[in-house]
Amino acid sequence: MQSLGTPEDMFLAWFFGLPDGANVGHAAQSEIARIDGIATPTGLLLSFRSLLHQATLNITHQTRRRRRRH
Repeated sequence: MQSLGTPEDMFLAWFFGLPDGANVGHAAQSEIARIDGIATPTGLLLSFRSLLHQATLNITHQTRRRRRRH
């Protein structure tokens, strides 16, 4: 079985994989729902889920935007 890295690695890969302008909170809620649908999630997935949950706190309309370098 291939290692997925740490929960933090997974979160960063997920976050940077979001399209420009994506609503981070809503995307995190969708990913949490996917994890919640797994009958027996691993400890690694549960830790990742915890990080995703933190991304949903106090977010109203936060979107992922890349800085434009001039």
